[in-house]
Amino acid sequence: MNPENEDILEDALQPIKPSSAEVGRVLIEPDYEVGIEPSDAKQLSIEIERLLQEQTPDPDKLTSHDGFTVKIPSQYPMLTKHIRRISLHSDRAEGQWIEVLPPGNWI
Repeated sequence: MNPENEDILEDALQPIKPSSAEVGRVLIEPDYEVGIEPSDAKQLSIEIERLLQEQTPDPDKLTSHDGFTVKIPSQYPMLTKHIRRISLHSDRAEGQWIEVLPPGNWI
């Protein structure tokens, strides 16, 4: 388990602005078994931003407890390698729009 993944991802995702008025927050669960190199951060940021812009989430799922789970297609190799799950939620939370879940949390 590599807790540095969380810090690298948070730094990479901080500049990403909300891409939808319906999405209040984004939860990202990294694969903590795979180490993320600082050099991967830029590409991860690009892929996550593109993937989020492509989403048209179901409004009912957005408001559910589990949120809308984003499918990560193979065209995003960094995401498929480093991210276990991405979920979108309608409710807003304090802090960053994109939240990286620490080890031991589940969406």
